Amino acid sequence: MTQAQAFALRVRRLALSRQATEAQVFLEEGFLYLRADGFARFAAGEGAEALLGFALMGKGVELRFADGSVLSLTYRFGRLRKRAYFS
Repeated sequence: MTQAQAFALRVRRLALSRQATEAQVFLEEGFLYLRADGFARFAAGEGAEALLGFALMGKGVELRFADGSVLSLTYRFGRLRKRAYFS
């Protein structure tokens, strides 16, 4: 099981800001806070140390892990869609 697949099992909900500069990924216990704008770019909270990088997109988040796996979290038809793959 890749890091992305293991992390996907813990994800419960995703909240995005209107400007797509901030996101909160709610997990079983705690949450992961992501921010990327002109002033700051950081990840804080549960699981932040496992991330190699992240990208905030208009309708979701892409999380990159150290083993090369990627977890894409998006909303489609009001439901959270989790896709794990290698890049």
